[in-house]
Amino acid sequence: MKIAVALLAAWMGFTLRAQVEVEIRCAQKRFLPSESIPLSVRIGNLTGMPLKLGTWPGWLSFSVEQMPAGVVKKIGDISESGEFTLEQSTVGTIKYDLSSVFEIDQMGNYRVTATVTPLEGGESFTSAPFPIEVVNGTRIEDRTFGYTLPDGTIEQRKYILQQANYLKQLQLYLRVTDRSESHTYKVISLGGLVSFKRPEFLVDKQSRFHILHQYSATESRYHVIDPDGTVITKEIRVGGDRRPQLRVNDEGLVAVIGGVRRLDKSDVPPPTEAEWKAARDAEIATAMAVARAAEASATNAPKSKKSK
Repeated sequence: MKIAVALLAAWMGFTLRAQVEVEIRCAQKRFLPSESIPLSVRIGNLTGMPLKLGTWPGWLSFSVEQMPAGVVKKIGDISESGEFTLEQSTVGTIKYDLSSVFEIDQMGNYRVTATVTPLEGGESFTSAPFPIEVVNGTRIEDRTFGYTLPDGTIEQRKYILQQANYLKQLQLYLRVTDRSESHTYKVISLGGLVSFKRPEFLVDKQSRFHILHQYSATESRYHVIDPDGTVITKEIRVGGDRRPQLRVNDEGLVAVIGGVRRLDKSDVPPPTEAEWKAARDAEIATAMAVARAAEASATNAPKSKKSK
């Protein structure tokens, strides 16, 4: 039995040679220190047979190098994917947060590679290096606040609002740190930012950070983030009769007034089916009203006199 398994492994190793494709993909290549770096690893099976993966802990690994400093320190392990099978001529995608595995908190250029080893001790397949750049954002404002921990003690933390230029587009970020800024709990990307409008932000009585910022000529985005750096609200607001603004009442409650919410798949929490239906019904009603107005206008328009 042992000989059969060994022969099978050797045959599989020969069959897999140069027939497993590995590629790293990411929506962006520039990040702030300690920002979440969500990568997708695409694995293509061109072996001519089903390919079983995830059968041993080290089947997928990453390597990160800072140029020219060298290998980056690991701070965690890759989460287990479990066993799965890729059929012939299919592609599987697995997503990871690279910043949870490697300490990428220094400015500079990095190269990331992913390696797939289907069989323990067998042939490995490595992706082309994927370049990323870590830049230091420009501080816009900061707020120090008290945070009550689960054990009842009060800890001083800080919200730091930053911006960075990526592909000639301003990007807005929120960094949550301790009071001295020596430890970063979370870096959250808030999206694009127009240069002509300053973001509005407030901290409520629960120490949550509310921010409303304009990212296009007509649209703004509203976020609510808790002291641990978790996004609990994310919405799009479009201009209506009144421009969207942040307001706080005497009880310390913060809300957006003005504008109209536009539902989006990226909203947090995601819109319910009832909300999607109401939005669709409103769009249909608006379209019908516009069509009726256009028809009435055409009917009531004075008829041109024909020249004799």
